[in-house]
Amino acid sequence: MKRFRRYPTASRAKQEQGVVYLRCRIDRDGQVLAAAIERSSGSAALDQAALDTLQRAAPLPRIPKERPDPLELSIPVEFSIG
Repeated sequence: MKRFRRYPTASRAKQEQGVVYLRCRIDRDGQVLAAAIERSSGSAALDQAALDTLQRAAPLPRIPKERPDPLELSIPVEFSIG
């Protein structure tokens, strides 16, 4: 997911940092069925950037046959300077 993450320019200028935890539900083919912020970073801009990251990364890797379908995941998206 790191390569799909874009640090918001305004957040970088304000030196905002944080971790956003996303809760997402995906189907067997890795398509995102639902996504929401599970735990906010405290910055609306970083929270939105995390959701945008997930959208750019879709589809996610396929779910292995031995795992349930659909699958719910909690994904941390970290924004840090330096």
